[in-house]
Amino acid sequence: MLHSECGPHGIEEQYYFQQKPALEPMEQALQAVSEKYQNIFWRESPATGVRIADANVKARLLAVRVREFRIVEDREPDRVLSLLWQTPEVQAFLRHNHARFARRADGVKKVLSPPMIVEMKNATVAEILDRVAASYRKDPPKVWVYQECTEKKEMWIDVQMR
Repeated sequence: MLHSECGPHGIEEQYYFQQKPALEPMEQALQAVSEKYQNIFWRESPATGVRIADANVKARLLAVRVREFRIVEDREPDRVLSLLWQTPEVQAFLRHNHARFARRADGVKKVLSPPMIVEMKNATVAEILDRVAASYRKDPPKVWVYQECTEKKEMWIDVQMR
């Protein structure tokens, strides 16, 4: 599990919670993590898969509702995410909260044939990320990681699709 801290220039330090790897059912492993770290919770859904979250993190961008999101894309996840960040609702959130994204390279390598098609209306950013992650069928299942940090009235956000 990834944990990051705010540094002088945004999201900087990352480390993994120390836990010995074990071959056990996912439910038991996640329950053990929740018991050890009381702020970590998880839930499983047939529609969205497993979501693991830190109760101490506000993750306000994830709750932003996007009126309409439609893509036809055959490139890396970073390209799809950059299209989501250009929606008017996300742009308004960024302006209002003095928020910026951590810089990432924009992927251009083609990965899907036929292209992925995602069409959603009145969906949260989190719901859109779930759908995009599920759309990468040929690769191993994708997960997304959200990190948010506020320093001196400025918010830094990083979202990665892995």
